[in-house]
Amino acid sequence: MRDVYTTLLLIFAVAIFICSCVVGRRDKRPLTKAIRYIMIAAPCTMAAYAAALISPSQFTAELMYAIYYTVSDVLLICMLFYALKYTNVYEIRTVQKVILYLVVAVDGLLMLMNVFSEKIFIFRCGLMEDAGTFFYGIAERGGLYNFHRLIIYGMVVLIVLPLVVKIVKSPVMYRKKFWLTLISLMIIIAANVLYLMMSMEIDFSVLTYGIMALAIYYFNVIYVPQGLVEGLLSSSIKNMDDSVVCFDIEGNCIYANSVAYGFFKAEGTGPFEDYYREWMNGRQLSEAEDAEWKETREVNSAKRYYDVSFKRLCDSNDNCVGCFFKMHDETVEVEKLAAERFRATHDRLTGIYNKEHFYDVVTDTVREAEPGSYCMVCSDIKNFKLVNDIFGINVGDEVLINIANTLKQLAGPGSVYGRLSGDRFAICMPRARFKPEVFANEIRRIGEKSGTSTYRICMHVGVYDIVDSNIAVSVMCDRAYMAIKTIKASLTDVIAHYDDGLRENSVSEQKMTGEFGDALDGGQFCFYIQPQVSVRGKILGGEALVRWIHPERGMVPPGEFIGILEKTGLICRLDMNTWELACRKLREWKDRGLTDYHISVNISPKDFYFADIYKVFTGLVEKYEISPRNLRLEITESAIMSDFEKQLVLIQRLQEYGFLVEMDDFGSGYSSLNMLKDMPVNTLKVDMGFLRQTDHQERSRTILKMIISLSKQLGMEVITEGVETKEQVDFLTDIGCDVFQGYYFARPMPVSEFEKKYFER
Repeated sequence: MRDVYTTLLLIFAVAIFICSCVVGRRDKRPLTKAIRYIMIAAPCTMAAYAAALISPSQFTAELMYAIYYTVSDVLLICMLFYALKYTNVYEIRTVQKVILYLVVAVDGLLMLMNVFSEKIFIFRCGLMEDAGTFFYGIAERGGLYNFHRLIIYGMVVLIVLPLVVKIVKSPVMYRKKFWLTLISLMIIIAANVLYLMMSMEIDFSVLTYGIMALAIYYFNVIYVPQGLVEGLLSSSIKNMDDSVVCFDIEGNCIYANSVAYGFFKAEGTGPFEDYYREWMNGRQLSEAEDAEWKETREVNSAKRYYDVSFKRLCDSNDNCVGCFFKMHDETVEVEKLAAERFRATHDRLTGIYNKEHFYDVVTDTVREAEPGSYCMVCSDIKNFKLVNDIFGINVGDEVLINIANTLKQLAGPGSVYGRLSGDRFAICMPRARFKPEVFANEIRRIGEKSGTSTYRICMHVGVYDIVDSNIAVSVMCDRAYMAIKTIKASLTDVIAHYDDGLRENSVSEQKMTGEFGDALDGGQFCFYIQPQVSVRGKILGGEALVRWIHPERGMVPPGEFIGILEKTGLICRLDMNTWELACRKLREWKDRGLTDYHISVNISPKDFYFADIYKVFTGLVEKYEISPRNLRLEITESAIMSDFEKQLVLIQRLQEYGFLVEMDDFGSGYSSLNMLKDMPVNTLKVDMGFLRQTDHQERSRTILKMIISLSKQLGMEVITEGVETKEQVDFLTDIGCDVFQGYYFARPMPVSEFEKKYFER
């Protein structure tokens, strides 16, 4: 019996030791390392006990027993470290490890000393009756053995305690792996207690050390992790939001989670298997391929969007063993993406296309349509900022929403509409659907509906017929808005069509403004003077005028460039250049002793915004050291009326400095008695167009006579420009006009010609 047991112990010990050499080589985790130490300590303990049983002498047996008890202490330390690492309940500190090592070392030293003192246990020679062989066993245990027991029981408690804590606190799924370790330990304790209670000659509980080591390795490294993975996977499938349905190779439904039953509205497996057969369409599972597709279903009266995937399941030999369907509900993602796409392509306020998406859709629409079958209709509100300023942004937003809703109704099938910017909208629609009278009526209705009792919306529409679909949509809209500019000032005309003449004018304006800088620097703008003659025929001076002598086009009429330069603000640079030339010329005249002559220069309304008029003119007079009375300043009524109070102060400052201020074009703008009463100008310039532009000549003559008479009484000089006939001169002389300017006396001429004609004579 002894020989069989010892042989079994040694074989078992060798097998476990070989396993320990394999464990941990691939898996370097700390827990696996702790298990490996157990698998080394356990066979050492078993081998020591086997050696004690087969020892030929008492001394050898006592020595082997001492080693056995010492190694068993080491085995318990390994078990303790494993339990703490496995449960992660408590992390043993370095000081505590040192104490354990010292206690075990003391216990081992006492065991070795027992070989000589026999204070811990006493040996006797026993007889194995079945084999007739002797072995040395422990007959009695001394008082010092209790120290060894205290160590053993204490470490057992330390091992069991974290396992119990983990079993109590862990989820049910995780308790199994801790229970298995605790049961293995309980088997060892039970076997050891049985050995002690029955006073058996051979401790058969030693064999359970090896069983425990193998059990810990198997349950912790192989069985439990795999079972835990399967449990986690099963729990994941059950609790996941996706529908999962599994089928065997015969097409029988073997599993479906609760979400799948809701997806198919099923109570049994019938709907699942019907779905499978419909998908297979008579094919064998081995013939099917993995696939993904989209499905839309009605769930609780709401549309739901699903991403469905089909997967085959194969074994290690690539043999098909089953398959499954997974239905992912992507309704939230689809709706979120749709909302983001809507926000990216639609105007937030009105809900119609924004500019970028409008351009994209129109581009595709006109390129797919018949050439010339579409037109671009763009709208603009006159002075829309006033609506926000007067009535508030909320009212302005209501107006814009109302316009957008009207466009939807006017657009009709095949049309594209959108909001380009603040108050600008556009429709690209079939030309056959565009009815000018319908649009005109709707535009007027919008004005009445969107306005208030104190303010009415004025809206204009420009139409561009799309002839070339390759033109950028932005250019199409620009051309429609170009047409609107022709009726922007009108309160009756609401629709304007684009033609090539508008484009040519626009190109011409752009070319002219592009050439302006080089023309000004290159001296193409020449200084001309139109003489001003007194009633007695004396030359008093003249008005400074500008003529553009283009190197290719020759003389460019002022009517072609003055308006463009005023619109772009470039007129300020031209005027300041003219003022400089006039002052320079007055300085030359002064040096020649010609101090009785003046030059009148024009001040554009834009000059008041872009320049400090007072500082500029006083600076020029001081720079060239000329009298301010020789440089007369002509201003228009429109410039004065733009900011009456401010301009009144400016004119008074200029007059105080010594300048004579002339009001140009009196009678063609905002003329009124208030103007004459409040504006202290020195001279009135009356245009003879006052008479030419009316059929009521006598009434006009009477009014002109009264203006000149009133000016005389107010101490103002009167200059009449545009005088072309002897009859006009005689009439103006009779009614008291002081100075004449016009073609009857002389046309505008270069300053050199003016000097030669009048000064040399």
